[in-house]
Amino acid sequence: MRKLFPFISWLKDYRKQDIIPDLIAGITVAAVLIPQSMSNAMIAGLPPIYGLYGASIPPIVGALWGRSRQLATGPVAIVSLLTFASVLPFAKPGSPEFIIIAINLAAIVGTFQLLMGMLKLGFIMRFVSHPVIIGFTNAAAIIIATTQVKHLLGIQVRDSEFIFPIFVDIIKNASHANLYTLGIGLFSLVLIFGGRRISGKLPVTMIALATTTFVSFILGIDKYGVKTIGDMPSGMPSVIIPFWQYMGPMVPQDQMNIHGVVSAASNLEAFFRLIGPAIIIAIVGFMEAMAITKTIAEKTKQSVDIDQELIGQGAANIAGSFFHAYPVSGSFSSSAVNLQSGGRTALSNVFSGCIVITTLVFFTSAFHHLPKATLAAIVISAVVGLVRQSQFVKLLRTNKHDGIVALTTFFLAVITKPDYAIFIGIALSLLLFLWESMSPRIIMLTRDPRSEIFVNAEAKKLPVCPQIIYLLPDFSIYFANAEFFRKAVLEKAEMFKEHLKYILLDLEMVNKIDSTGVDEMRELILDLRKKGVEIYLANVKTPVADVLERSGLKNILEQDRWFVSKGDSITRLFNKIDYRHCRDNCPNLVFWECETVKYPYCKAEPLRTCPSGPPSSGSMGIKADDPAAPGEMQTGSTT
Repeated sequence: MRKLFPFISWLKDYRKQDIIPDLIAGITVAAVLIPQSMSNAMIAGLPPIYGLYGASIPPIVGALWGRSRQLATGPVAIVSLLTFASVLPFAKPGSPEFIIIAINLAAIVGTFQLLMGMLKLGFIMRFVSHPVIIGFTNAAAIIIATTQVKHLLGIQVRDSEFIFPIFVDIIKNASHANLYTLGIGLFSLVLIFGGRRISGKLPVTMIALATTTFVSFILGIDKYGVKTIGDMPSGMPSVIIPFWQYMGPMVPQDQMNIHGVVSAASNLEAFFRLIGPAIIIAIVGFMEAMAITKTIAEKTKQSVDIDQELIGQGAANIAGSFFHAYPVSGSFSSSAVNLQSGGRTALSNVFSGCIVITTLVFFTSAFHHLPKATLAAIVISAVVGLVRQSQFVKLLRTNKHDGIVALTTFFLAVITKPDYAIFIGIALSLLLFLWESMSPRIIMLTRDPRSEIFVNAEAKKLPVCPQIIYLLPDFSIYFANAEFFRKAVLEKAEMFKEHLKYILLDLEMVNKIDSTGVDEMRELILDLRKKGVEIYLANVKTPVADVLERSGLKNILEQDRWFVSKGDSITRLFNKIDYRHCRDNCPNLVFWECETVKYPYCKAEPLRTCPSGPPSSGSMGIKADDPAAPGEMQTGSTT
């Protein structure tokens, strides 16, 4: 029962002392949600009333079936932009067909999110990298602000999926701007930004909405060409069944049976064309909701349940589609207000939804004189803070590939459709990740005589033992990089082919190996044996060892070629090398054991051989584990 109705668990333990803080928070959130939801509906190409529909039932359902106590659900700017871009190819913004498709889109988005949550597929969201979100968010903010300029200036601009035709029309028609409309818009911006400077807790958007509506009513500015909201329907909308608006007219009265319905459904081309955009909206909307949830969790120490939050967001969208709502998501501004206002439980969002419903039933007539320029100012004030060029600079400095992904997503979102940019950004980020994993590092290690730990020999420009090269692959070995791994090891071996006897592969950083990796490893062992070089392994992790054993590769390597540590492996391999070459020809003291062959009683200095004088003939017989020999070397490493 609690899985179907998760809110039972917290309602059962609800404390009476929480009801007043939740009520106050709910009222405060509603004061922010009402004007913002109406403004966001305009971004989606819908009449403002549909923003209120999205701010009524969805917040209640999202609060009851979600996990986060302070996450406020409702219309948000970025999801509204994606909704506009998704529906525009099918109908003219604001038309009945456009509205129906937007409502049906909410049902598809909700179904996708709900199924992901029920099937425990929340981990898929991790494939959308932060650089993709950063690039898209910055571009979306610019696009959203640009689409609202026409309302701020009171000019005609064509509706387009692309920003450049809109931008061109703005420049062409800017000279025809209505000064009264522009004055109302600028006055609204002054109220909003000025109020924020005075106090971050003021409901500045509601203040701007109420003030400009009052001024519009008193002065009658609509007669000067200032466009207002006009009449809006009062009361809650009638309950509808998503997609029945399409199927009903297509099913003849004499075929109202299952065959007729199926035949009609087969003609739903718009439905199938909406699936791709709906998936993008579902992912982007939920990514925004999860970012908010994690921020709240850090402050309130709540646990985060991605799958349950997906169920909550999916249920909110599905329920909203029955009440004329377009796709919704978690709202950062409303959630922040909820937290700052002292909301303690999800009941605060239930209260805010109830207040919006009350507004729909009794107070929609109060918005008749609300200027559209005010709603445009609210939108612009909300998205201007999303443009942060410093994020791109930081990404480029931190990781060049992340910066490339963010910039590519940004420019593609501005030049093409935003949903295309997200798809390409996700694909590019995964492609670059695979590219990096296809040619990873194989580090040649040696002992640093100063710190006495293993370090990257090539980076530190330190000598290595010509008879034993010590290699550390810093990646898992799988089909995409297995061939690169084999060739890279052979190249390292070729560098020391004259005296090389052993290669020690430290698999400490190899977490897995697949069948292709096993085949390449087998081929590598056989190739090196032909050259008189043997491979030994150290620090093999259990999952890797299991694969090597099941594949039969362990039998080829033999039991004595597996070592449990760096120190043990070097000590044993050193006992197998050519001591004469080590004593007479090698000038380096790479391992501590080198002293037992060269000068067993002298103390080695960094990067130098011992003072003049031949080594004693008996030194060749001294083993690394003899009492006279130095102790085992340090086993740490830095790469």
